[in-house]
Amino acid sequence: MTTSTGHDEHTLRMRAALTPVLALGPDFLAGRGDADTMAKTMVRAVQEYLEGELAHRPAGDAAPASVTREARQLEGALAEIHTCGSGYLAQRCDSDCVARTIGRLLDEFGDPAPGDPHG
Repeated sequence: MTTSTGHDEHTLRMRAALTPVLALGPDFLAGRGDADTMAKTMVRAVQEYLEGELAHRPAGDAAPASVTREARQLEGALAEIHTCGSGYLAQRCDSDCVARTIGRLLDEFGDPAPGDPHG
């Protein structure tokens, strides 16, 4: 059984996986980046997270169950950015779709900008 510390570490790894996407997001939304780069960052973030999870997990162990609300939200966000990024790269959606996804992701998980009265 995974301890709460294990769950906390899992949540931290998921948050860390979102970091490159959240870091690039504001520039992308401001028009200082392109959708190709954003989509590749989205897909790469999830792929690297999954590779890291496989490396951390002893052979035969199941993935840690996401028991906290935050962990479930992070899992959903990772699934969404992978689906969105890979969909864009496969030309199943456009840059506006990527922008909507990034906007929602920043609203939910991003840090407020310096001087933001809502943060």
